[in-house]
Amino acid sequence: MLRAAFAHHRAGRAEAAAALYERVLQQNPGHADALHLYGVLHAQAGRLETALPLLTRAARRAPRNAGFLSDLGNVLRGLGRLDEALARYRRAASLDSGNADIPYNAGHALRAAGRPAEATAWFERALAIRPDHGPALSQLGLALLEEGRTEEAVAALRQALAVDEEAANAHSDLGNALRESGALDEAEASLRRAVALEPAHAAAHANLGNVLQDLHRLEEAEAAYRQAIDLDPEHAAAHANLGNALKRLGRTEAAAASVERALALKPDNATYRANLGMIHVARSDRGTALACLGRAAALRHGPPLAPAALARGKEERPAVPVAPFKLQHDAEQIRWLCREGGLDASFGRIAESYETLLAALPPDAPPEEPIVLQAADWRRIRAVYNRPLHLPEAPAATAGALNPDLDATEIERTWRESAPNLVVVDDFLSGGALERLWRFCLDATVWYQVKRGYLGAYLVDGFGTALALQIADELRARLPGIFGSHRLEQLWAYKYDSRLQGIATHADFAAVNVNFWVTPDEANRDAASGGLVVHTAHAPTDWAFRTYNADSARMARFLEEAGGEPVTVPYRRNRVVIFDSDLFHRTDDLDFRPGYENRRINVTMLFGDRSERETR
Repeated sequence: MLRAAFAHHRAGRAEAAAALYERVLQQNPGHADALHLYGVLHAQAGRLETALPLLTRAARRAPRNAGFLSDLGNVLRGLGRLDEALARYRRAASLDSGNADIPYNAGHALRAAGRPAEATAWFERALAIRPDHGPALSQLGLALLEEGRTEEAVAALRQALAVDEEAANAHSDLGNALRESGALDEAEASLRRAVALEPAHAAAHANLGNVLQDLHRLEEAEAAYRQAIDLDPEHAAAHANLGNALKRLGRTEAAAASVERALALKPDNATYRANLGMIHVARSDRGTALACLGRAAALRHGPPLAPAALARGKEERPAVPVAPFKLQHDAEQIRWLCREGGLDASFGRIAESYETLLAALPPDAPPEEPIVLQAADWRRIRAVYNRPLHLPEAPAATAGALNPDLDATEIERTWRESAPNLVVVDDFLSGGALERLWRFCLDATVWYQVKRGYLGAYLVDGFGTALALQIADELRARLPGIFGSHRLEQLWAYKYDSRLQGIATHADFAAVNVNFWVTPDEANRDAASGGLVVHTAHAPTDWAFRTYNADSARMARFLEEAGGEPVTVPYRRNRVVIFDSDLFHRTDDLDFRPGYENRRINVTMLFGDRSERETR
């Protein structure tokens, strides 16, 4: 009877198989093979809750059967119970070291848990057993991509295609990896191959849309996203990215509707919420934009913590690598806020915890190198690390944010006559707006993004304030000869450590870059430096964003061949540098005084699209 049931099962006759499996179990309720196969049948039909007790009973009846344990792990993984799934996979692997599918399944669960480095090790284990395991090669490529090991990811995915040239999924994944590497033409070819092999592959159409957006072929990108949505109406990323393309096409009403559809599918996605906020920025609806950006920040980082939360301190948060200079900043900021009244005095013991951790580090520990804290040390700070402790208001300036005495005519003339376009202006903001913005940067606990020696606060982190958006709006209104129809696309602030240097050479993907400084001049010990170095060479138009933001060697070669002396703009408080955004630039050498309020802070605003600048 069991053999007959299995024959129906293999032939796809699910109802006949189910009836026979039930008859076997009526006669022998503990029949391990029948329990297992009936559970697999339900799992294959997507009935995971029904499959789980059957597979659990089968594994209990045959606790040394590695296949039973692995299939049970697959169902637990599908139900989101990843730690339980991993326990089953580890046990199965110890029982059967020659089955490549078991470490492959473990790696799959680890990727789902957001642990790509561990996943990579398991996929490599599967491939050591069976080098031609195509799905393991594909998943290895994706895990490597998540680790930022892009070249290795591309190589793994090419190997997957060498195993099976007709694997549409592998072509689609390779397209994503090639996009990350900046090889956009190859990425497009790989994704078109994926949709040719499997025209109903919704994700491949959506991924193709992403590449076409990067190539500025927005109408084609729109068509690709719509094809993905026709195939899978609940593909949230396709709706969201369609919204981004429509925004760039100037169709902001349709863009908002697309992103709202994505949010209806995934209401807790902070990126989609922030994208909707930027669409409302483009629609000049500042109030709605701020509400969206505030909601995005709350989704990413949670609500402000009250002292009572510190007393409870029970929240389990997985340990993350932390940079010592970030710990130093947070300790200093908490001390500052306790002194200034921004935080209850009870937060002082949190500062003490940070200081205790710092004191225990080796004296020669590089401040910018992330470390993994021991469990006991992590427990000291886990409730507050990268959480909003104090979120002050930064309202718009009633008398205007920009200095009313700015000579707009002269600024625009200098812009027009400079080649490349670059203008430096002092006394940029009104006195009240400058002080309010600086105090917000000192007080707001929004410095979540840890860079190489500096911290970042983005719109989605809580830097989306009425004052910041007012500055952007007034720039466009006061200097139409520079900004034209360019809208604000991104805005952030960076805060630096006096022991470390700033941002390496790079270019930004926009039309116009606005960079200004807010820390008092007294903090800078060298008035001739500390500002910005701008090269006069534009990033090549055929380079992808990732190339001119990360490929240091290629940028250095290009700048050496381009020649020309860079422009060095010394640091001054309330000085703004406005320049073509795709000019290569870097932070000048820094020599700022120690002390929390002396940290160098710059604000950057990006306007428009690089392709718009090229046709302006």
